[in-house]
Amino acid sequence: MLLVTSSVFGQVQKKFFVEDVESLEYVTVKFCVDNEAKVSEVTVIKNKTTYNNDYNIEQLRQYVLGIQYYPDSKLKNNCYESTFEFINDKYEKKSLSEAECKACEKFKSGLYKYRHVLYQDFKIKRKRKIQREITKQEKQIYDIKWLNDCTYVLTYKRMTEKRLKHLIGKEIHVEIIDILDNGDYLYRSKPNFEEKIDYGVIQRVE
Repeated sequence: MLLVTSSVFGQVQKKFFVEDVESLEYVTVKFCVDNEAKVSEVTVIKNKTTYNNDYNIEQLRQYVLGIQYYPDSKLKNNCYESTFEFINDKYEKKSLSEAECKACEKFKSGLYKYRHVLYQDFKIKRKRKIQREITKQEKQIYDIKWLNDCTYVLTYKRMTEKRLKHLIGKEIHVEIIDILDNGDYLYRSKPNFEEKIDYGVIQRVE
């Protein structure tokens, strides 16, 4: 059962820990904000949604409908997309043992991609000290430092997108917290420049 509360002034919960997913699934919605800075319409975007619990999705939709932004919000009178994560609750605090970590050594190089509905076009090329994330439109280059076999730090090094230039030199701490049955790995990450924790799945391409 998904439990959400009303959101006042845009403090929006984006991650939900549930029991009915194997690892991590996504729901993407389009929402519209009216002239009073209230969300007036919410529609699920099917081709950017992988979660299939209709009851929880409807609870999420009602939650977003209850969002109230500040009266002077620049979001007024427009529509937007937002993606929410549904994560198996066993991963909220999970870490691998030292013995389990040894199996992650194979992830220190290779070609990967994100299993994320918004980032499927990204190709991740990883060597032991450099990680490149590439699409047709942009390139992001990171220094990668492995603290042990299942923990690494990404440091923004070079970004082609001007909107990301301010991140150069900042770090993201990443911990591999599970190797899935199909060989993908699930990670938990924490940037050093904002208060949030992210989860994701990375697939090995070759």
